[in-house]
Amino acid sequence: MTDVFDQIVADADDFTGLTTEAGKELSDLIREVQGLDKDVQEAEGRFKDLKRKRERYLVELIPTKMQEVGMDKVEVNGSVVSLSTFVSGTMPKDPLQKEAALSHLRDIGCGDFIKNKITVSFGLSEDNRAKSIKADLEEQGMDVGQETKVEPQTLKKLIRERVESNQEIDLERFNAFIGTIAKIKGN
Repeated sequence: MTDVFDQIVADADDFTGLTTEAGKELSDLIREVQGLDKDVQEAEGRFKDLKRKRERYLVELIPTKMQEVGMDKVEVNGSVVSLSTFVSGTMPKDPLQKEAALSHLRDIGCGDFIKNKITVSFGLSEDNRAKSIKADLEEQGMDVGQETKVEPQTLKKLIRERVESNQEIDLERFNAFIGTIAKIKGN
């Protein structure tokens, strides 16, 4: 859908109030906003770079140095820096890999963490049919869609708990990473 402001059509009578000075002011305003757009893009790029650099300090440089000197907690300039374990992991996007990951969770007894959402489309005057359960709909030839997922935070918690208790979990299947991160509290 096109924006109505992209489709403004003017005829010659619309420019009766346009003077050279007004045209220059309009051009200057447009150039200014274009410059601001460029500044915003550059600032967003710098912001992303700063976040990546900060992440490197917290996940790599500080934990490595603290572990080298045998510390898991230190106070610096009134701030307490401590190390803790973090987990990241994601469900695969590829449908076949996703189904394999869900099967793995079921196989290791973690099927309760899987969420299911079933949706069905009905035509007009089919309200009563909408109240039926999934099996009834399939028997009637209705097309039933199903979404199966594990929430990201739930997956991270599950991975952490299974690793900490030495229980089975396929880390590679969930592109999981377990590491140490520096937490800084205070100033």
